[in-house]
Amino acid sequence: MTERDQPATKRVTIHDVARELGLSTSTVSAALNGSGKLRQSTRDRVQRTADELGYRPSRAALAFRLGRTGTIAFALPSVDEGAVPMLDLDFYMTAARAAATKAFEAGYALTLTPPTVTSEDGWRLIGADGVVLCDPVRNDERLAALERLGTPVVTVERDAARPEWPYAVTSDHGENMRTLLDHLHEQGARRIALISADASWSWAEESAAAYRDWAAEHEMPELVRLIPLDHAHNDPYESTLALLRGADRPDAVIATAEQYREGVLRAARDAEVRIPEDVLVAVGIDSPGSERHDPPLTAIDLQPDRQAELAVGMLLRRIEGEPVDGPLLSDAVLRVRGSTVRPVR
Repeated sequence: MTERDQPATKRVTIHDVARELGLSTSTVSAALNGSGKLRQSTRDRVQRTADELGYRPSRAALAFRLGRTGTIAFALPSVDEGAVPMLDLDFYMTAARAAATKAFEAGYALTLTPPTVTSEDGWRLIGADGVVLCDPVRNDERLAALERLGTPVVTVERDAARPEWPYAVTSDHGENMRTLLDHLHEQGARRIALISADASWSWAEESAAAYRDWAAEHEMPELVRLIPLDHAHNDPYESTLALLRGADRPDAVIATAEQYREGVLRAARDAEVRIPEDVLVAVGIDSPGSERHDPPLTAIDLQPDRQAELAVGMLLRRIEGEPVDGPLLSDAVLRVRGSTVRPVR
């Protein structure tokens, strides 16, 4: 049986190609790598035979030839100790899955990196060809370290201190917040509370700023409660409960972060207010948990799978040295559900 007749399940190696041609492995390697002093006809013959046999260079061989590792790092947000682990949140799990699929289709493996990796030494150890950095904080040291190393990086949302940063996939969080507030206002809400993240993420700052502007335009009192990320287990509940038990309780509550949702809902139960009859409740980041709630929760769908796909696509172009037009705007969709629709009386 010739090499061409060998079972398809056997991986074809460079030694198989060399035997088929009667050449040395070093000659075949040089022909495939574009190195050495070989005639073009020899290179063409080697490449043609390699294609016919189904030879595919290994990842290690490609890395050696191209000076790459064939990996992309997916860096989760940096949070304080005690905060909800980011991979426990549906948003980041969805984004990571979509990024892994997009990378694999392009021949890259995706590596999840812990938020504790901040130094140049840490990034050198990971050795990724490029990095997708999720939700950088203001003056993010990870972004600065990657730039010093010359590692291509694309952010999902901007570093708020770098409004001119072009290598980003963003959503218009100001417009998203206004759309949600308009919907709540149409449903009769006049005292809308905002339970938001006390963090220097651009999306949190833009959402809170839009809320304050909208409140001023509609002569509505500002009811903002900023929650530290490492207090996400108790503070959303306590802040919302105090609001709902107050003399002038809000008639709508927005929980901007996914991890604040359950605290707000628990506070509504303990305050014995009904959703949506007594208070409207909405979430700033959609997830399957919001849809499964009774009643289902209105939420802003940031489409994290789409954001991740756009980010990986932009990163691959950066790795290949291709021109990149950015930043890219990823559309969001307001998913109106039962929690913000007043029942017909």
